[in-house]
Amino acid sequence: MDYEDSVAAHYGSGGVLERMLAVVRNAGGNPEHFAPADLRGADQLHIGGPAATSRVATRAGIRAGARVLDIGSGLGGVARHLAGDFGATVHGVDLTPEFVAAAQNLSERTGLAEQLEFTQASALALPLADASFDAAVLVHVGMNIRDKDRLFAEAARVLRPGGVLAVYDIMVTGGDIEAYPMPWAPTAETSFVQPPLAYSDALAQAGFDVGHEAKPLPEGIAFLEHALDAGGPVGLAGSALANLLTAFRAGILAPVEIYAHRP
Repeated sequence: MDYEDSVAAHYGSGGVLERMLAVVRNAGGNPEHFAPADLRGADQLHIGGPAATSRVATRAGIRAGARVLDIGSGLGGVARHLAGDFGATVHGVDLTPEFVAAAQNLSERTGLAEQLEFTQASALALPLADASFDAAVLVHVGMNIRDKDRLFAEAARVLRPGGVLAVYDIMVTGGDIEAYPMPWAPTAETSFVQPPLAYSDALAQAGFDVGHEAKPLPEGIAFLEHALDAGGPVGLAGSALANLLTAFRAGILAPVEIYAHRP
C-alpha cells in the first residue's frame, strides 16, 4: 500500500454520510433537504471551521461567478460554503472515494449541486484542463502530501494567468511533533508537515508569486479548546485534537495561510 492509499484509508472510515445526516436530524432538521449551515461545521473540520473558510475566501478575492478548484475537498463543506456564501462554481477533487460520494450527495440535499462537481483523483495528477480555474484552495490538505513541488506545479497548471492559490494548512513553526495521532495522520508515516518557508519555496518553484501570509495561532488554540470542551467534531478522535492543541501551545505547529498568484 503506497502512502496515498494509506491516506485514503485513514479518512474513509465508513458511514460518513450517515454521520453528517445525523447532525442535521439531531438538530431537528430535515435530512432530505437542508441548508449547509445545518451541518454545524461538521463537514469543515479545519481549524476555524466555516468562519475560517470565509476569511480565506475573502482574502483570496473569491466572488460570484468565479470558477474555483478545491484541492482535497473532503466532504465538500468548503466547496458548498464557497458556492452558497460567495456564489462561486466549485470543482472538488479528493483522494477518498467515500468522501467524493458523500460530498455529491450532501450537495444535492442542500440544493447546490448545479454549482458543484466532485472528482476522485490525486492532487498530484489532476484530471483537469490547463488554465481552467480562476482560483484554487488547499485547506488542511498539504500535511498529507509529500511532494509539494508537484502539488503546486499541478495547481499552477490548472489556474488561469492572474489566478490565486490560497493555502491554509497546519505547518511546522518550531521543533518536531512529539505525539501522534494527529487529525490528519495516525502516525508519522503519512504526515508531511513542513514550515512556511518550504511552502513558499515550492510555490515559487512552481512559478507563483508568493504574497500575503498569516498565522492565526491564538484563534486556532481557542478553536481547539472549544472543540475539546464540546466533545470534539463528529468522526475525529479526541486524542488527536488534544495532541494538536499541545503542539499549538508549545509553538511546534500552527495554522498558516499563504496566498500566491499565478503570473
